[in-house]
Amino acid sequence: MYILRLLSAVTVLATASVARPTSHVDFDKVVVEKLEAAPVGWVKDSSAKLDKDSTSITLKVHLVNQDMDKFHDLAMNIATPGHPQYGNHLDHETILAMIAPKQESSDLVMEWLKKESLSPKTKITTKGDYITIQANVKTIESLLDAEYSVFVRPGTNEKTLRTLEYSLPSSLKGHVDMVQPTTFFGLKQLRSTISEHHQIQDEVHVDAVQAVTGCTGTRITPTCLANLYNFASAKVQTVGLLGIAGFLEEYAIKADFTTFLNSYAFFANKAKTFTCTVVNGGSCPSSPPGIEANLDVQYAGSISTSVPNTYYSTAGRGQWIGSGTNTNEPYLEFLNYMLALPAASLPNTLSISYGDDEATVPLAYATNACNLFSQLGARGVSILVSSGDSGVGSTCTVAGKAQFTTAFPAGCPWVTTVGGTTGNSPESAWSSGGGGFSEVFGRPSYQDGAVSNWLTTDTTHTAVTKYFNASGRAYPDISAQATNFVIIAGGSAQSVSGTSCSAPTTAGIIQLLNSGRIAAGKKGLGFLNPWLYSTASTGFTDIKSGKISGCSGQISGAGFSAVTGWDPATGWGTPNYGSLLTFATSTA
Repeated sequence: MYILRLLSAVTVLATASVARPTSHVDFDKVVVEKLEAAPVGWVKDSSAKLDKDSTSITLKVHLVNQDMDKFHDLAMNIATPGHPQYGNHLDHETILAMIAPKQESSDLVMEWLKKESLSPKTKITTKGDYITIQANVKTIESLLDAEYSVFVRPGTNEKTLRTLEYSLPSSLKGHVDMVQPTTFFGLKQLRSTISEHHQIQDEVHVDAVQAVTGCTGTRITPTCLANLYNFASAKVQTVGLLGIAGFLEEYAIKADFTTFLNSYAFFANKAKTFTCTVVNGGSCPSSPPGIEANLDVQYAGSISTSVPNTYYSTAGRGQWIGSGTNTNEPYLEFLNYMLALPAASLPNTLSISYGDDEATVPLAYATNACNLFSQLGARGVSILVSSGDSGVGSTCTVAGKAQFTTAFPAGCPWVTTVGGTTGNSPESAWSSGGGGFSEVFGRPSYQDGAVSNWLTTDTTHTAVTKYFNASGRAYPDISAQATNFVIIAGGSAQSVSGTSCSAPTTAGIIQLLNSGRIAAGKKGLGFLNPWLYSTASTGFTDIKSGKISGCSGQISGAGFSAVTGWDPATGWGTPNYGSLLTFATSTA
């Protein structure tokens, strides 16, 4: 389905292995991953005192899934209108049975562990495609031929315990494809896609003519969006479930949600609330308010009318807490939690307003996370991800080379990536909206025609062609407003900008479509992109002006322009709910 390109900072295990009876396996080790330096934003804390005997690590060893290519083919068929398997979403057990690791893989890892000098207190557990090892740092270092150190973000109190290199037995080649926490630092990279926010001092004052009812030059509200995207008269839906992902101790506050609905909701049900569900030991306090969390629930919730909403409060930052446990970055924890939900608890639509710099994500981690997204899509979840707020990159330098930089998971081909627009008479590309071409994932078949057409007909990108991977997965797929959103936080009005606004806006609209299909006795849309790039591509308002920029002046002319048809600035454009509803209800 997609190709993988090696990240320049990572050395990948290349030693071939031959399947042999486990009793005769050679467990000599070779380097699997190696970073030349810590990712940008992290420095080694040479003054840190690390007690390697008392500090523990919970190490997760991921076993290679079988037949993932075959599963991807099936997942694509399930998402492609007109295919006999369209809409036949799978349950979790069926997926696990299709891609379960070989028993040999588990046996080899367990034999390796038995041969190692593990401390008596080491705990080993096996579940699904993971083997989990809990031990002190000294034991894990010996196991991986690694050296863990404390790294910090200058100017903050944030710490993480990571290694720049680790090794595995060459005999595990083809059996183990990821070990974490090792080389993925997580915290600096995992961030919300809010570009800017500030308190609104004068809620009454506006400084622009309302070209679209409810929209001004400095205010975007649900009423504005309802008129701009043609869902003001949408039927109120009550079935289905919309999910909103939450990380980084961002808390969605119900009192603020109520105030927001009373002040700005375009529909009548002002009594609506949302459910907060904890993941990975998260919590649901009544304060303090998270700007990202409140933005997401307030817009996804107000747009999806009376559809139930769930905010998933996911704990963890992949952080080392003092002398306690060295934890994994929580993204995979969240995705595995979602996948294991029973069908009745699984959302039809999921909004994610967080992202990483693709070049900082180890290849194995990115691959595994993207595979989990493909499984969620096959289960029937429509996943909307914000494209980022740095245009084609902030510094645009990778391994000393001038290059547009891309975002993850925006560049994963199994999610629907939402870019940013601004203004409304007409809308234009928001200059900071993320867009580009993945350096890790190849172009998926569903966007071949659109991207090939852009590459051959657009003349605005020819001067910067050498700075992006034209064969990579291109994004965004679609776009929505990204600036000057009014939210309520701590009881007061705030103004927020970023593609963190675009994702929940679009998720709310897609949930209306999903709920409409469910109410009509049909299945939800699931993974959207094959539908978006075929049947539904004309259900969007084409954005033909504006440009996304970036690179801080390092690359002349950096960015992509919004032009006729699909482009890497705004994708297909912004949603027209009325047109999309026609396509959604007419699709089998």
